[in-house]
Amino acid sequence: MNAATARALSLFDEFVELPAPQRQHRLAALAAAEPDTHAALLLLLAADADEAAGVLERSPARVLADLHERERASVATPAPAPEPADLRVGARLGAWRIDRIVGRGGMGTVYEAHRDDGQYQQRVAIKCLRAELDSPLLLAAMREERNLLARLDHPGIAALVDGGVDGDGRPWFALRYVEGEPIDAWCDQRHLGIEARVDLLLQVCDAVAYAHAQGVLHRDLKPSNVLITADGRAQLLDFGLSAQLGPLREAPGELPALTPHYAAPEARQHGAQGPATDLYALGVLSYRLLAGHWPTPLHGLRPLMPGADSGAPLTMDGLLGARPGDDALARQRGAADAQTLARQLRGDLAAIALKAVATRPQDRYPSVAEFADELRRWREGRPVRVRPGSWLARARKWLRRNRLAAGLGAAMILAAAAGLLAAAWQHRQALREAEANEQVSRLFASTLGSATLSGLGSARFSSRALLERSERELRALALADQPALRAHALATLARSFVQIGDYRHAAALAEEAQRISIAAGDRDEDGFVASTRLSTLNYQGRHDEALALAQARLDALAAAPDPFARDARIAIGLELARTQWDLGRTEQALASADDWVRQAQAQGRSRDARLAQALILRSGFLRPLGRAAAAEADAQRALALATPLDPVLADDALERLVDAQRVRVAPAFADTAQRLLDERRRNLGPDHPQTAAAEVYVALSHYPHVSRGSARATLGRLEAGYGRDHPAYALALSRLAWTLAPDRAQELQLQRQAVAILERNLAHSEMLFNARSNFAKALMGRGEDRPSPSGLDEGVALLRRNVVERERAGLPPQADRFTIAFNLAQYGSDPALPLARQALDEAARAAPRFYRPYDVEWLNMRAIDAAVRYREGHYASADAEFARLLRELERAPATTGLSLARRNDSHAMALLYRGVYAFRQCRRPEAAAFMDSAVRLSDAPDMPVSAAIVAEIRAFERGMRAGRLPPRPPLWFPADPRAVAAATLVAPDCRGASAAPAASSAARR
Repeated sequence: MNAATARALSLFDEFVELPAPQRQHRLAALAAAEPDTHAALLLLLAADADEAAGVLERSPARVLADLHERERASVATPAPAPEPADLRVGARLGAWRIDRIVGRGGMGTVYEAHRDDGQYQQRVAIKCLRAELDSPLLLAAMREERNLLARLDHPGIAALVDGGVDGDGRPWFALRYVEGEPIDAWCDQRHLGIEARVDLLLQVCDAVAYAHAQGVLHRDLKPSNVLITADGRAQLLDFGLSAQLGPLREAPGELPALTPHYAAPEARQHGAQGPATDLYALGVLSYRLLAGHWPTPLHGLRPLMPGADSGAPLTMDGLLGARPGDDALARQRGAADAQTLARQLRGDLAAIALKAVATRPQDRYPSVAEFADELRRWREGRPVRVRPGSWLARARKWLRRNRLAAGLGAAMILAAAAGLLAAAWQHRQALREAEANEQVSRLFASTLGSATLSGLGSARFSSRALLERSERELRALALADQPALRAHALATLARSFVQIGDYRHAAALAEEAQRISIAAGDRDEDGFVASTRLSTLNYQGRHDEALALAQARLDALAAAPDPFARDARIAIGLELARTQWDLGRTEQALASADDWVRQAQAQGRSRDARLAQALILRSGFLRPLGRAAAAEADAQRALALATPLDPVLADDALERLVDAQRVRVAPAFADTAQRLLDERRRNLGPDHPQTAAAEVYVALSHYPHVSRGSARATLGRLEAGYGRDHPAYALALSRLAWTLAPDRAQELQLQRQAVAILERNLAHSEMLFNARSNFAKALMGRGEDRPSPSGLDEGVALLRRNVVERERAGLPPQADRFTIAFNLAQYGSDPALPLARQALDEAARAAPRFYRPYDVEWLNMRAIDAAVRYREGHYASADAEFARLLRELERAPATTGLSLARRNDSHAMALLYRGVYAFRQCRRPEAAAFMDSAVRLSDAPDMPVSAAIVAEIRAFERGMRAGRLPPRPPLWFPADPRAVAAATLVAPDCRGASAAPAASSAARR
């Protein structure tokens, strides 16, 4: 067998499964690149088509040998029959025009299409049910695939863009179009080495693990369903056989069959499906990418039939070297020959892949995430769990990982000189280190749960008594000879004490951890100890110390080239950025965060957790700077990265996402807040204070429909976990005071209490600024009741103080300026109008930095600006601005929930003012049309409008019917219909005025 036939043999199993158009496309590419391989593969495919019965008993290799006579005789393979014309090509589905067929699968046809409604340009891949397959089961399967795809939002999965039903009632959906090559062809054409192929496998694993976390199985993982884009990113396609995650179950018999070569034994024999079956397919894909072989050598086609056993898998290195074509496979993987490739695969990597393709599901890895973790361990030179290895192997890996601390050159010289004595010592050290690690892990598992970089475990640990017990038991362990482990454990405890607000003790623990680490030769590989120390200094407000320490640590790590030092630099750098932020250097902090995000990206997929941390930090910077959309994007990306890796990191990202959506009043805010609450209830329990913090977000998303009892229960859980002096308790108190208190006087008392707690513990912080803004709004009645003069004055004074302190902290005071303008214009005296105009103008000048044209905040600001013009006596100018606002509101994208309510307030306000102005100008029919529109808007059950505006609309409508209006603009006194009715009504002087037509163009707008 020559190299070409060996290569054809390796490609046969994939090509035989491809739909005809896709197979022809791939064959044409292969003919141009490898003509000899192309010829041999054509013979295999022809034999498969012509000898379906006899070929089942023979291996593909035997088929090749039997067909060499045909090859020598140059018998041409008949051209495939032409495909019938597809009537969908050229037609429209929804907003999309279908351009061409991309491929056909078991139950669907995939087309390339482009947007054809003139809105914007986009290419998509549209999947439709094949016209000849119209059974209820397949229709249901298509809908199920669409529903499952709607759950998935991951950079490694082609996202759902649109969907619908065609003219025959069959479902279809559109996906982001992916331009790429199958993963095996992409790797082979570029002769990628083993490390680069493992990096791509990790990308695939992350996407599959994310899908599993969302409750979705893929069930058809193979190279043609994993495309690599031009920039080297893996994209997972074709969830056509996907299913909801659940117990192992039988696959419906009428659905298209699984790809047998990648299907797990239990799937082939019994149709059973679960996470382990996707893991098996990933294991087979690993064999194909890394070794170019199947897990079982040169199997015939009979074992691939349902119910057959394919035999026990072999290790990747054991499969190499038996065939002449193996040297060519090795060269495609950057190795000189098959023996060299076998040496690269032998050991840890071979053991990892072998466990993934174990015959029994229970013998495989428990999850795809754990399989990925083993691959990362191999990639980073760390011991893998499936094969701990000998003491000498562990010692070598330890030396490679600790080059900064021990010095690789000196360690190698010492090892050569000391020989067996040094090796024996390292063996004893490794055993002691493993035993100590196990002790600490058991301790934390019983107290803190699985501790992570964020300091939050998977079990509840919020009580002080639990943390103090953990510290006592940790100090009782014999860890004197394990300083690095002891330092790391103390740093973990320090982060946990931060969670309950004991910053002083947390700082003491972090300082002790750092002293131990430095005394032991500074073995803080990942920067965890140093970054913990920096974090506690920042919490204590000791920013100058934190700045000096961070810079010193970065300088010390600058010369170290190894990946662990680079990772430690990022960890330290993120805390440095936080220090800069706390010092009020917000733009510098954001620039630092940008830089660390770029550096984390350059680390590769093996450091996705660190990249997620950097994105979470930057999201936290962007949101208070008014860049909520960018903050939301960073949080979404961090969530996608962290979900398959670390549930605690994913929780941090999800909370950032909720907060960004809260500020934007995004339509998804309520659903995302509920998701955060559901996940915390599931992971932390209903009584954990972090769960209560999620309940606060849900309450805000349901404002004002939250019961006092549920709010009190939420606050009680925060108090039980953190105490009354914790900032998280204070912020929740401020955010829930509107429903906690039975009356306004008690609400103001609660708001004062919240502000006082934050002024004691986190002065000059954003949390304090937010609580102060809430207090000021409560003093001024939140736009529902007329405030007392003293309440208005105190509220404005608080907001003006906030403006000064936010600017000093480098934060935009946009919202506070707007609130000042709104309340002074609505409730202030005439002498206060210039101050309102000044605040409004300052807010308007800065608005383009923070808001998009159709954001609710932008629209509301426009409405208040026009209303202030009206009060200033600029009636025509105010009316023109309201007219422009109404036109823009008609073009604005649809919104829901709180966002819709706030937008409708602006809409109703504009209609009311335009009606009043038209009435005063004696254009009675036009005025009536405006008021009718305002009444219809306020009456619509699904179009919420504030009660104050509804009351004003009703009062002014009655006045117009009577031919008179109050001698004041709308909305500048309490929204009490009785007060309006009691006011002196004035009829405009319309002598000599000509009434406008009853249905003017302005009214129609």
